[in-house]
Amino acid sequence: MSTTALPASSRRLLVDLMVMAMRASVMGCKFGLALFIARYLDLSSLGLYGLAAGAIAAVPIVVNLGMNHLLMRDAVTASTDDMIDSMRHYWGFVGFAYTTLLTIAALVTVLLGTTSLWILIVAVIAFEHVGNDIFYLLSSLQRHVWANAIGFIRGAAWILVFVPLAIWDTGFRSLPYLFGFWLVGGAASVGLFAFLSRSWPWLASFSRPFRVAVITDAIRRSYLMLLSDLGFITSQYIDRYLITLFLGLKVAGVYFLFWTVGSSATTFLGLVLQQKQRPSLISAYRTSGPSAHRQLARRFLQTTALATVALSTAVGFTFQVLLPWVAPQPALIAQLSAFWLIVAGLAVRYMADFGALALFTAHLDRLTTVTNLASVGVLVLAQLTLLPIAGLHGAGAAILLASLIMTLWRYCLLFGFPVSNVHSRRAGV
Repeated sequence: MSTTALPASSRRLLVDLMVMAMRASVMGCKFGLALFIARYLDLSSLGLYGLAAGAIAAVPIVVNLGMNHLLMRDAVTASTDDMIDSMRHYWGFVGFAYTTLLTIAALVTVLLGTTSLWILIVAVIAFEHVGNDIFYLLSSLQRHVWANAIGFIRGAAWILVFVPLAIWDTGFRSLPYLFGFWLVGGAASVGLFAFLSRSWPWLASFSRPFRVAVITDAIRRSYLMLLSDLGFITSQYIDRYLITLFLGLKVAGVYFLFWTVGSSATTFLGLVLQQKQRPSLISAYRTSGPSAHRQLARRFLQTTALATVALSTAVGFTFQVLLPWVAPQPALIAQLSAFWLIVAGLAVRYMADFGALALFTAHLDRLTTVTNLASVGVLVLAQLTLLPIAGLHGAGAAILLASLIMTLWRYCLLFGFPVSNVHSRRAGV
């Protein structure tokens, strides 16, 4: 029986189950990839992979200049023609930026004789950038199955091919092959989006002249989002660079594995819960005002808190039980107490991130930016204080402390002001 023949409630349940299955697959594959590197390569390679993964997450933030958030927020209520016109200008700018970066990487490789791995990583960054844009665009348009199918290709399918192949043939056990497969997955996901959206009026839009003013106006309006994104991404990834600086690449590999386990739970929740929460909160604010938005945010907060505690605990215990069999390295087993500090810190950080999401969807862009930038200072100060004293335990404690501070602050900003005051803090007012 086709899904169109099912009752509406059954179709929704089926869609939700499909989405959860795809997101769980991505979470499991990322988790498994980190374990594969720890077992079949070494902790230093895991540390290098973690540093590269941080760059893959951070560079798109600089390139998009904050425009993507405004475009995705506008896409919730924009017409198809307006949405496509905005996206083709934005992606034209992004394409030019990555063409420039790839040219620079190629010249540096040829002229200075550096490793060509950086060219591969820049190419991966480009496809990850576009892939993330596609995911949030489709989520804003309520095309959740499309979004997650494309996300599965980009985040899981290539791992399901690479890891068994590398276990079977030792010649594939290297970072260049890993990033090569990652690049193929990213390119395939963009190709799938092109196929699924083939009926959209892309050709008609691209046939019109490129208007530079569209980009300059978007950049002008999105500077707050750029600052906010820079603060957010720095607070998410600066830990691994500080740990590498203070404790070395091998310990950074241990940290990255623990971070991957803890963040797999929150990443899954972010892409299952927030995928629906984000457009719902945007719509509630635009159609019914700040009071309705705040009421909906309270309801989502309860669901988010319960799910975060349950899933983080389950993932943590599963990893602890499996660790002696999947990655039996003494350096990992000896640091399990630090592991639980990191898991707890990341769980609380996710609750803080939900507060940032709620502020953003209420158009409190200045407050979102201020808290995101402040979170960097709070985290760096905590890490610089605790890392030299307590090593990897200090890293986990720093995340937990900084996240608690940001969670309390954001929820006070979100729920502690009268509606009139909240409305006055909208961006541009």
